[in-house]
Amino acid sequence: YFVPVIRDFPEFWDYGAQWEQHLSSAGMVFRDKENCLALYSHKHDPDQERSAKEIARFSAKDAETWLKMIELEKSDELMRTQLDTIFNPAEMRASDPGVLQRQADVYAKILSLGFNPDSLILKSSAYRVISEWFESPELRSSLLRTLVSFSVDVNEPGHGGSALGMMLTVPTIGFNRGGTHRIAHAAHQVLTQLGCEFHITQEVEKAIIENGRATGIRLADGTEVAARKLVVSTLSPYQLIFDLIGREHVDDVTARRVELLKRNFGCLMWYTLAVHDAPRYNAEAFNPDVHDCGWLGMQPDPDPAHVAKKCQYAQMNMWPPLDDYGVVVGSHSLVDPSYAPPGKHAVYTEQLGQPVSMYTEDEWLELRRRYTDELMTIWKDYAPNMTWENVIGVDMNSPYDHMRMKNLGPDGTWAGVDLSLIHISEPTRRNQSSRMPSSA
Repeated sequence: YFVPVIRDFPEFWDYGAQWEQHLSSAGMVFRDKENCLALYSHKHDPDQERSAKEIARFSAKDAETWLKMIELEKSDELMRTQLDTIFNPAEMRASDPGVLQRQADVYAKILSLGFNPDSLILKSSAYRVISEWFESPELRSSLLRTLVSFSVDVNEPGHGGSALGMMLTVPTIGFNRGGTHRIAHAAHQVLTQLGCEFHITQEVEKAIIENGRATGIRLADGTEVAARKLVVSTLSPYQLIFDLIGREHVDDVTARRVELLKRNFGCLMWYTLAVHDAPRYNAEAFNPDVHDCGWLGMQPDPDPAHVAKKCQYAQMNMWPPLDDYGVVVGSHSLVDPSYAPPGKHAVYTEQLGQPVSMYTEDEWLELRRRYTDELMTIWKDYAPNMTWENVIGVDMNSPYDHMRMKNLGPDGTWAGVDLSLIHISEPTRRNQSSRMPSSA
């Protein structure tokens, strides 16, 4: 995402927007045999031979397939189409001859490497596609769990094509040195140096629409700010259409499609723990490098059905059994000491939660506490030193807490909207059986 920003504003890096990677960018530990799969980062394994060597411990065929995919990932053809997808509007992607030619070029590249993105692949779920491309359950589980962190339901049809691009970003997984707030500060510095003016004490009330065109914004105190060229919004689709623009300026089809957008799958329990010692996993005896893994999944056994069931429970707004929690953890302080005091560590966690509207405020406060106990119950089975004696403090960030950010409303999904074209938004129905985590 930073490519055009650093190209146009090289000072962005100097202002603090610095990207860093762990030794292992992603991986998974398995409780049953106390083994693991570590996939290495581009920084430490640019040709992905180390990753392939670890994959080969489970499947030599999968190791060969992985290296072919990495050849695709590093190709100009794929990079050009990825940039088209991220930075160009849908209208351009559908009509620009250059975009269409680049899509044809990457299609030829994919075919040359032995992958055929036929109609079955494009229509299938990520679960089915990854199961077709890889045979080892260890690699399947690791890749599928990364897709859940992209806010993708691995059971949902239609993600087969995008699953390829998503899984190929695994070696690029990293983090911001000093914390993500450094990105906001760096962007603010760039804009300030360009003479931008900030209004930080007033909300934007409306976009000023004249003759069907946005010509500026109106703040809550009545101040109007004229646009020289265009008005840019980073709000959610709902806020953009119904709050900022206004329903009267939007055609019925667009308004209805926005109303139907679903937004409850990416409701995360995003907890950070301050600890005396970084987690030490039983699986480090299998591969010590898993200790320095930036995105580490924990699963009782390699069966990828755990990931599929995790998504199914989330779609039903229910807590899964503990074995299907599928918690992801990592400690950036292992690489960047600024994340914690000397000798201590900060460890983040990620787990699918439930929509805010499922519970009352009192229930959420109780649930936040109970989930912490659930988390520690799971963690110590993989890393025996992760007991309460090792914990200094816990920062609880649940979907209920994420509601501090208005654009994550009404249910606290970090993605704003679900990446879904088949599920639709419906009023949340409270289900007494789903009100508390499974062990409560």
